[in-house]
Amino acid sequence: MKKLSLFAAALAASTGVLALPEQAFDTDGFERVTEYSYGPIASAIITSEFAHQLNVYLHPRNAGDSCQYGNIYAQSTGEHIAHADVSNVPAQVLMQQATAEIPDQYLMENKRLRVSCTNSEGQDYDVLVNIPGAPVVDWQISVEPKGEFIHRPNTYGYHSVFEVTSKLNVNNQNNGSRCTTLSNRGVELGLFHGEGRVGPFHSDVFTTNIEVDNSQAGQPVLYQIIECENAVGKTMAVKVFTLTNPDSIYLLEEDVIVK
Repeated sequence: MKKLSLFAAALAASTGVLALPEQAFDTDGFERVTEYSYGPIASAIITSEFAHQLNVYLHPRNAGDSCQYGNIYAQSTGEHIAHADVSNVPAQVLMQQATAEIPDQYLMENKRLRVSCTNSEGQDYDVLVNIPGAPVVDWQISVEPKGEFIHRPNTYGYHSVFEVTSKLNVNNQNNGSRCTTLSNRGVELGLFHGEGRVGPFHSDVFTTNIEVDNSQAGQPVLYQIIECENAVGKTMAVKVFTLTNPDSIYLLEEDVIVK
């Protein structure tokens, strides 16, 4: 009987030690601000300037509520991506921040930050924050000559008229995002439903078909850079077409840069 009592006491003690923390879930999707109805954190705000450097402000619910450390996981697979450091925000009495370096291969992937926190009564919580990936931009564009080729002595020639057909498929991965044309060397294509910028929006497909008169400007290239920005960072897409080949217009350079 005594052995059974000792076993029961040991089992109870071990059960107490292994008790799992309460979980405070992010029910606001993948937005910049998350508010919690319970737990030691009242709200979390994504304040990242760059997709490589995650920064999340953690606002405690009460004095004495705090967080100790965090980890970041892939939303789709649960794979561990990085550890997150938790520290006090400079010049803020109670606010904390979770920071982490995100590897390149995970920049566009939706993630989940799990922060280990304790309330003022000593109860442990896992606070979950949904982190969107950087905007995903798929840009298909073609340029065809539609006018005569202007030959000039001792310098480059150029196509006087060309037709641009563009299809932009944008998934910003959260609702408060914007896209804009950063640079175009004076050639307005109206890539976003006839405009140079659009937002806030989550996802959309933008198609453009436009004829450009280059007879006066005499541009040697068609140069376009667009950028889409969400809560964690920016994705920039670059397209450059040469207009100086008499036989055709072809893609000279393209790139997608996540910042």
